[in-house]
Amino acid sequence: MAVNLTEGAALGTVFDRLFQAVLDGNQQLTTFTSTLNSLKSTLALIKPILDDLEKLNKALDRPEQETEMFVGRLIEGENLVRKCSKIKSWDLYNKHSYSKKIKKLEDSITRFFQLDVQAQMVRNTKRILIEVKDTNQKLDKVLSILKDTA
Repeated sequence: MAVNLTEGAALGTVFDRLFQAVLDGNQQLTTFTSTLNSLKSTLALIKPILDDLEKLNKALDRPEQETEMFVGRLIEGENLVRKCSKIKSWDLYNKHSYSKKIKKLEDSITRFFQLDVQAQMVRNTKRILIEVKDTNQKLDKVLSILKDTA
């Protein structure tokens, strides 16, 4: 039986764990400083947006499925950053390999916000337009009934 690691995982909590792993790694892992600094700045930029996204999703009762894949990627990222602390300073191959993996993680986080969140915004905007249109139609009916009775 496969276990879904992302099930029930709050986006903000998982994000905070990754951010803390990056901060810890940045202090301990001098060989990954530039890579982790880049990831840290990306995470710092999206933190307020993620906080708002999580609050809005809760307020609007949005399904967690919309962010499940991203949460999974954040969990993988935390594990990746923590694995970096186990790489020996003389292990050039693994240093290079893990630096590339961290860069790929940063790229996937950026991609999520550039594509996935944008697509969600377009979909949500269309839903809002439909709701506004339905509300306008209902108001028109009410107004016509009021005019007919007056």
